[in-house]
Amino acid sequence: MPFRGGIAAALAVALLALAALAPSAQALPGSGRVLVVGDSLEELTSPYLQRLLPGVPITVNAVGGSNSFQIFDLFQESYEPSDSVIVFDAGTNDDPEYPQILAENLKKVEAAVGGRCLVVPTIHGFTVNGVDNAGKNRVVAELAASRPGTQTPDWAGFVHAHPQLMQSDGLHPIEAGAEARARLIAAGVSRCLAGEPNAPVAGGANAGAIPPGEEGRNGEAEGELSASHETFEPAAAAQRGEAGPEPGSQPIADPVHFGLVDRVAIERKEKLAQMKAAARRSLAAAAVAALTGVFP
Repeated sequence: MPFRGGIAAALAVALLALAALAPSAQALPGSGRVLVVGDSLEELTSPYLQRLLPGVPITVNAVGGSNSFQIFDLFQESYEPSDSVIVFDAGTNDDPEYPQILAENLKKVEAAVGGRCLVVPTIHGFTVNGVDNAGKNRVVAELAASRPGTQTPDWAGFVHAHPQLMQSDGLHPIEAGAEARARLIAAGVSRCLAGEPNAPVAGGANAGAIPPGEEGRNGEAEGELSASHETFEPAAAAQRGEAGPEPGSQPIADPVHFGLVDRVAIERKEKLAQMKAAARRSLAAAAVAALTGVFP
């Protein structure tokens, strides 16, 4: 019996040592909550996230047409110390001629979140005045390189490998594409919660490498980079040479909501209205119960 006791004690010590060495989601600051902020792409993506991340508390604050300045404002509105993972889904509506704007807003998020894990998707967007999204995606790659654990789901690479999953505007995904995008982001969140390292971000025109087994729209092989070919028509005011806001300070396109985005927004409003109505009913029931207790 003493021999068996010695074995049991040794096993217990070994298990404790393994537990100490194993990565744990509890090592992340916060309570495990995930905050998601973004633009219309995130409006399309976020409805799928809860199903893909069962049991993970998720808060979403996304507004179509937002640039990274405005998405940083959404972050400030919503961020709480209980957040462990922040999905900063920004940059698509930033002018690609000014990648420093995205860099500035990512630095502000970085400073605010401390050791919390960031998920920042690579960017597929319009080419403006011959400038594609290489600069913005270099910013994302540099963030990942300087901040271990930062996750960078490769949306740019996915789009170039799956153009059939995009709407006619070339910028927003159809429903199947939105669900696939959600899977990319959910995988990044899961890696954050598990304390796993990020895979390196490809460098190039869109920092979007063709995934294994796939082929790009222009015949690029897996691992190669696919350049952006989308163009952007300047606004009428710009064509007329009228003075406008400071360059790079506004979204590159009007905040147009497409049909699917509108549907998502309507569903969100309906759910919020239902939640508010349920809360009012609960308060009324509690008040009635309290009065009944006082006046039987």
